Amino acid sequence: MTARRRLVPEREVKSMIELFRSYGLPIGSVDITADGVTIHPPAPSPGTAYDQWKAKDQNSERPSRRR
Repeated sequence: MTARRRLVPEREVKSMIELFRSYGLPIGSVDITADGVTIHPPAPSPGTAYDQWKAKDQNSERPSRRR
């Protein structure tokens, strides 16, 4: 049995993606297995904890330095 036969049909994958898009749901990633199609939402915050801290730090308002 080839890998293509072990997976769900392409038309099922397309129909699931079209269904999600018709409802306006965001699609982050799609897993295709022999059991079916699993659609995951996008990650809430990309990057590591350091990236999140750095983005927060850059968006903070700081008073200007006196010279």
